[in-house]
Amino acid sequence: MKNGVYIITSCILKTKVNLPKGKKWYLVAIVTCLIVMLLLSWVKASPTFVEQYYSRQFYPLFSHVPKLLFGWLPFSIGDVFYVALFGTLLLLAISSIIGLSKRKWATAQKRLMQLVLVLFGTYIYFYVSWGLQYYRVPLQQQLGLEIDTIVQADYIDILDRYIVEINGLRKQLDTSKMDKARARRELQQLMAESSDRLPMLSRTQVKAKQPVSSALASYFTVTGYFNPFTQEVQVNGVMPETSYPFTVVHELAHQMGIGFEDECNFIAFLMLQDHPDKWYRYAAYYETVQYLLRPLYFQDKMLYTVYVDKLSAAVRSDYENERLFWQQYYGTFNRLTNLFYGSYLRHNNQPEGMARYSLMSRLVIAWEKQRSP
Repeated sequence: MKNGVYIITSCILKTKVNLPKGKKWYLVAIVTCLIVMLLLSWVKASPTFVEQYYSRQFYPLFSHVPKLLFGWLPFSIGDVFYVALFGTLLLLAISSIIGLSKRKWATAQKRLMQLVLVLFGTYIYFYVSWGLQYYRVPLQQQLGLEIDTIVQADYIDILDRYIVEINGLRKQLDTSKMDKARARRELQQLMAESSDRLPMLSRTQVKAKQPVSSALASYFTVTGYFNPFTQEVQVNGVMPETSYPFTVVHELAHQMGIGFEDECNFIAFLMLQDHPDKWYRYAAYYETVQYLLRPLYFQDKMLYTVYVDKLSAAVRSDYENERLFWQQYYGTFNRLTNLFYGSYLRHNNQPEGMARYSLMSRLVIAWEKQRSP
């Protein structure tokens, strides 16, 4: 591989191509990026390698860098990064177009190469800093969960049990004590101390923040998100309290090295379902029951209606209030976000796209079967 890089680089430098003075180094950098991208493709094909050397060794060490640089900031520097990256790409693209339209070939060539380098550099840094987590050994294998043996009877039995649980929890819930700031602090501590249950998680950084603008995040119907470039977790500060704890733990699971969305959902359920705080337990079952009900809606609407009717009036009211909250933000931004993020997930080893979130029900059922006598 090293000989190949040397030969390619030497050819570029020695060949008399029609490039402006000093631009050959841009071409060398682009070729180097291409080689690194090929190496990353090779690494992605080996989950065992990713798990052992990247997720378990490199990532926990590398995470100290963004923690020291950005962890102490009270706001999300990742939001600023996205704006800066988009602005840089836009300026380089416009400059390239202007150069081509005015036939300033040297300027256009330089800007195009800079644009390609920024794109390639962003791609490489994404996977080096966090993105390879999408290619580690699946959580079901690490926890020994048998998802292939699930039958409909298991599914219905667990849904019945969880509806009884959520109805009982809702009766005991004191909504006046739902403090999001307190929840964020307590859940950070909970995840930092989760080594007995989830030893595969990195605990270098376990911290959640709020977006620069939670209102703006709401227009994209975003409850929370993880920035893989700065390794910051942002949780929407104005979202309904009912699902807030679940969202915090889901996003912290990303920060701690889990890529798949269904796995982060399952980790949120696992960590909250037996917590002493009734709000946290309620959030675990509140979200999970929604995911368990969703397939019924598409497969058997009559059965779906039967199970929705089993929910208490207070639980159904919570679901309706949450629906009304997000309805006020639905629009073009929401549709674009879903389209973009669905494509992003499919590109990163989750062919189901947005439907990947719902697959957490398989993990929950397999976990219940595993612990049953």
